[in-house]
Amino acid sequence: MNHGRIRRPLGCLVLVPMAAVGCSGGTPERPAPAPTVARVSADQVCAGLFTGDGGKGLERVLESTEFRLRNQKWNPDARAVAQVMEDAYRSGNRIREMPQAVCEVSGSEKELHVPTVTLQFTAFSLYAGDPADFPSGSDRGVRVASSPGKFMHLSYDCVSSRFGSTPEVPLRIKILLHEEWEESKGGDVLRADYMAINHSAGLAVAKELRCADDGGLPARAADLPTG
Repeated sequence: MNHGRIRRPLGCLVLVPMAAVGCSGGTPERPAPAPTVARVSADQVCAGLFTGDGGKGLERVLESTEFRLRNQKWNPDARAVAQVMEDAYRSGNRIREMPQAVCEVSGSEKELHVPTVTLQFTAFSLYAGDPADFPSGSDRGVRVASSPGKFMHLSYDCVSSRFGSTPEVPLRIKILLHEEWEESKGGDVLRADYMAINHSAGLAVAKELRCADDGGLPARAADLPTG
Protein backbone atom coordinates (compact mmCIF):
# COMPACT_ATOMS: atom_id res chain seq x y z
CA MET A 1 0.00 0.00 0.00
CA ASN A 2 1.46 3.35 -0.98
CA HIS A 3 1.60 6.05 1.64
CA GLY A 4 2.14 9.72 1.04
CA ARG A 5 5.61 10.95 1.85
CA ILE A 6 6.27 14.04 3.99
CA ARG A 7 8.28 16.58 2.11
CA ARG A 8 10.74 18.17 4.47
CA PRO A 9 11.50 21.89 3.93
CA LEU A 10 14.91 22.63 2.55
CA GLY A 11 16.92 25.00 4.67
CA CYS A 12 17.89 28.15 2.81
CA LEU A 13 21.22 29.80 3.61
CA VAL A 14 22.20 33.15 2.13
CA LEU A 15 25.83 34.18 2.63
CA VAL A 16 26.50 37.87 3.24
CA PRO A 17 29.59 39.53 4.60
CA MET A 18 30.10 38.74 8.27
CA ALA A 19 26.56 37.25 8.63
CA ALA A 20 24.42 34.28 7.79
CA VAL A 21 20.69 34.82 7.37
CA GLY A 22 18.32 31.85 7.83
CA CYS A 23 15.42 31.27 5.43
CA SER A 24 12.34 29.60 6.82
CA GLY A 25 10.85 26.67 4.89
CA GLY A 26 7.25 26.08 3.87
CA THR A 27 4.69 24.07 5.80
CA PRO A 28 5.26 20.29 5.45
CA GLU A 29 2.67 18.49 3.34
CA ARG A 30 0.50 16.01 5.19
CA PRO A 31 0.65 12.41 4.00
CA ALA A 32 -2.28 11.33 1.87
CA PRO A 33 -4.74 9.24 3.88
CA ALA A 34 -4.58 5.53 3.19
CA PRO A 35 -7.62 4.29 1.28
CA THR A 36 -10.21 2.65 3.51
CA VAL A 37 -11.20 -0.90 2.66
CA ALA A 38 -14.62 -1.74 4.06
CA ARG A 39 -15.03 -5.17 5.65
CA VAL A 40 -18.49 -6.70 5.64
CA SER A 41 -20.31 -9.99 6.16
CA ALA A 42 -21.49 -12.31 3.39
CA ASP A 43 -25.03 -10.95 3.44
CA GLN A 44 -23.75 -7.38 3.07
CA VAL A 45 -21.39 -7.78 0.12
CA CYS A 46 -23.28 -7.20 -3.16
CA ALA A 47 -26.30 -6.94 -0.89
CA GLY A 48 -29.00 -9.49 -1.44
CA LEU A 49 -27.05 -11.78 -3.76
CA PHE A 50 -25.59 -14.13 -1.16
CA THR A 51 -28.19 -15.28 1.33
CA GLY A 52 -28.56 -18.57 3.16
CA ASP A 53 -26.50 -21.34 1.56
CA GLY A 54 -25.02 -18.85 -0.91
CA GLY A 55 -23.41 -16.86 1.89
CA LYS A 56 -22.15 -20.01 3.59
CA GLY A 57 -20.70 -21.21 0.30
CA LEU A 58 -18.90 -17.91 -0.15
CA GLU A 59 -17.37 -18.24 3.31
CA ARG A 60 -16.13 -21.76 2.56
CA VAL A 61 -14.71 -20.93 -0.87
CA LEU A 62 -12.82 -17.86 0.35
CA GLU A 63 -12.16 -19.30 3.82
CA SER A 64 -13.30 -16.00 5.32
CA THR A 65 -16.15 -14.74 7.44
CA GLU A 66 -15.57 -11.11 6.51
CA PHE A 67 -15.09 -9.70 3.04
CA ARG A 68 -13.41 -6.67 1.54
CA LEU A 69 -15.10 -4.07 -0.64
CA ARG A 70 -12.19 -2.75 -2.66
CA ASN A 71 -14.24 -1.07 -5.39
CA GLN A 72 -17.84 0.06 -5.02
CA LYS A 73 -18.26 -0.23 -8.79
CA TRP A 74 -18.08 -4.02 -8.35
CA ASN A 75 -20.40 -4.10 -5.36
CA PRO A 76 -23.87 -3.87 -6.92
CA ASP A 77 -26.85 -5.08 -4.93
CA ALA A 78 -29.44 -7.47 -6.34
CA ARG A 79 -31.68 -4.62 -7.47
CA ALA A 80 -28.87 -2.95 -9.41
CA VAL A 81 -27.92 -6.20 -11.15
CA ALA A 82 -31.56 -6.76 -12.11
CA GLN A 83 -31.76 -3.26 -13.56
CA VAL A 84 -28.69 -3.85 -15.73
CA MET A 85 -30.28 -7.05 -17.07
CA GLU A 86 -33.60 -5.31 -17.74
CA ASP A 87 -31.94 -2.38 -19.51
CA ALA A 88 -30.00 -4.79 -21.71
CA TYR A 89 -33.17 -6.61 -22.75
CA ARG A 90 -35.01 -3.37 -23.46
CA SER A 91 -32.18 -2.28 -25.77
CA GLY A 92 -33.40 -4.83 -28.35
CA ASN A 93 -30.82 -5.59 -31.01
CA ARG A 94 -28.27 -3.44 -29.15
CA ILE A 95 -28.12 -5.97 -26.33
CA ARG A 96 -24.54 -6.95 -27.22
CA GLU A 97 -23.42 -3.38 -26.63
CA MET A 98 -24.95 -3.13 -23.18
CA PRO A 99 -22.81 -3.38 -20.01
CA GLN A 100 -22.57 -6.45 -17.84
CA ALA A 101 -23.02 -6.44 -14.08
CA VAL A 102 -20.03 -7.60 -12.04
CA CYS A 103 -19.82 -8.50 -8.36
CA GLU A 104 -16.30 -8.98 -6.97
CA VAL A 105 -15.86 -10.42 -3.49
CA SER A 106 -12.48 -10.62 -1.74
CA GLY A 107 -11.78 -12.52 1.45
CA SER A 108 -9.13 -11.98 4.11
CA GLU A 109 -5.53 -11.84 2.93
CA LYS A 110 -3.68 -15.15 3.18
CA GLU A 111 0.10 -15.20 2.86
CA LEU A 112 0.16 -12.16 0.56
CA HIS A 113 -2.71 -13.55 -1.55
CA VAL A 114 -6.24 -12.14 -1.55
CA PRO A 115 -8.78 -14.88 -2.37
CA THR A 116 -11.40 -13.48 -4.74
CA VAL A 117 -14.63 -14.64 -6.34
CA THR A 118 -16.08 -12.73 -9.29
CA LEU A 119 -19.61 -13.11 -10.64
CA GLN A 120 -20.32 -11.71 -14.08
CA PHE A 121 -23.95 -11.31 -15.19
CA THR A 122 -24.66 -11.15 -18.94
CA ALA A 123 -28.01 -10.66 -20.69
CA PHE A 124 -28.91 -12.41 -23.96
CA SER A 125 -32.03 -12.57 -26.11
CA LEU A 126 -33.14 -13.61 -29.57
CA TYR A 127 -32.86 -9.95 -30.55
CA ALA A 128 -29.11 -10.52 -30.83
CA GLY A 129 -29.82 -12.89 -33.70
CA ASP A 130 -26.90 -15.21 -32.98
CA PRO A 131 -27.80 -18.85 -32.24
CA ALA A 132 -24.42 -19.33 -30.58
CA ASP A 133 -25.45 -16.85 -27.89
CA PHE A 134 -29.03 -18.01 -27.57
CA PRO A 135 -29.40 -21.78 -27.99
CA SER A 136 -32.23 -23.54 -29.74
CA GLY A 137 -35.45 -24.23 -27.86
CA SER A 138 -34.29 -27.66 -26.72
CA ASP A 139 -31.29 -26.09 -24.98
CA ARG A 140 -33.19 -23.42 -23.08
CA GLY A 141 -34.10 -23.47 -19.42
CA VAL A 142 -31.81 -23.79 -16.42
CA ARG A 143 -28.31 -24.94 -17.31
CA VAL A 144 -25.20 -25.48 -15.19
CA ALA A 145 -21.77 -25.96 -16.72
CA SER A 146 -18.23 -26.11 -15.36
CA SER A 147 -15.13 -25.01 -17.24
CA PRO A 148 -11.51 -26.07 -16.72
CA GLY A 149 -10.06 -24.22 -13.78
CA LYS A 150 -12.22 -22.52 -11.21
CA PHE A 151 -15.21 -21.51 -13.32
CA MET A 152 -18.91 -22.32 -13.22
CA HIS A 153 -21.77 -21.08 -15.41
CA LEU A 154 -25.46 -20.85 -14.53
CA SER A 155 -28.04 -19.86 -17.17
CA TYR A 156 -31.80 -19.40 -16.98
CA ASP A 157 -34.63 -17.72 -18.90
CA CYS A 158 -36.74 -14.91 -17.49
CA VAL A 159 -40.27 -14.20 -18.69
CA SER A 160 -41.55 -11.09 -16.94
CA SER A 161 -44.32 -8.56 -17.38
CA ARG A 162 -42.07 -6.02 -15.68
CA PHE A 163 -40.18 -5.38 -18.92
CA GLY A 164 -42.13 -7.36 -21.51
CA SER A 165 -40.04 -10.49 -22.02
CA THR A 166 -42.09 -13.38 -23.40
CA PRO A 167 -41.83 -17.17 -23.68
CA GLU A 168 -40.97 -16.67 -27.35
CA VAL A 169 -38.33 -14.03 -26.62
CA PRO A 170 -37.27 -14.39 -22.97
CA LEU A 171 -34.39 -12.65 -21.29
CA ARG A 172 -31.63 -15.21 -20.86
CA ILE A 173 -29.31 -14.50 -17.95
CA LYS A 174 -25.91 -16.12 -17.74
CA ILE A 175 -23.86 -15.96 -14.56
CA LEU A 176 -20.17 -16.80 -14.72
CA LEU A 177 -18.43 -17.54 -11.41
CA HIS A 178 -14.64 -17.35 -11.36
CA GLU A 179 -12.56 -18.07 -8.28
CA GLU A 180 -9.10 -16.51 -8.20
CA TRP A 181 -6.91 -18.08 -5.54
CA GLU A 182 -4.09 -20.45 -6.41
CA GLU A 183 -4.17 -22.19 -3.03
CA SER A 184 -7.89 -22.95 -2.99
CA LYS A 185 -9.31 -26.47 -3.07
CA GLY A 186 -10.62 -25.88 -6.57
CA GLY A 187 -13.80 -26.61 -8.45
CA ASP A 188 -13.80 -30.38 -7.99
CA VAL A 189 -13.91 -30.09 -4.21
CA LEU A 190 -15.92 -26.86 -4.02
CA ARG A 191 -18.45 -27.62 -6.76
CA ALA A 192 -21.43 -27.66 -4.38
CA ASP A 193 -20.37 -24.30 -2.95
CA TYR A 194 -19.91 -22.81 -6.43
CA MET A 195 -23.44 -23.97 -7.24
CA ALA A 196 -24.81 -22.50 -4.01
CA ILE A 197 -23.20 -19.12 -4.74
CA ASN A 198 -24.46 -18.98 -8.34
CA HIS A 199 -27.90 -20.23 -7.36
CA SER A 200 -28.31 -17.66 -4.58
CA ALA A 201 -27.29 -14.80 -6.88
CA GLY A 202 -29.42 -16.04 -9.77
CA LEU A 203 -32.51 -16.52 -7.62
CA ALA A 204 -32.14 -13.06 -6.07
CA VAL A 205 -32.02 -11.42 -9.50
CA ALA A 206 -34.93 -13.54 -10.79
CA LYS A 207 -37.08 -12.40 -7.87
CA GLU A 208 -36.14 -8.75 -8.41
CA LEU A 209 -37.12 -9.06 -12.08
CA ARG A 210 -40.31 -10.92 -11.14
CA CYS A 211 -39.44 -13.75 -13.52
CA ALA A 212 -42.28 -16.25 -13.90
CA ASP A 213 -41.59 -19.32 -11.76
CA ASP A 214 -38.30 -17.69 -10.67
CA GLY A 215 -36.88 -18.35 -14.11
CA GLY A 216 -37.23 -22.07 -13.54
CA LEU A 217 -34.66 -21.99 -10.74
CA PRO A 218 -35.38 -24.47 -7.93
CA ALA A 219 -35.69 -23.35 -4.33
CA ARG A 220 -32.48 -25.20 -3.40
CA ALA A 221 -29.11 -25.25 -5.14
CA ALA A 222 -28.96 -29.00 -4.58
CA ASP A 223 -31.85 -29.38 -7.03
CA LEU A 224 -30.08 -27.64 -9.91
CA PRO A 225 -29.25 -29.82 -12.93
CA THR A 226 -25.81 -31.34 -12.54
CA GLY A 227 -24.58 -30.13 -15.93
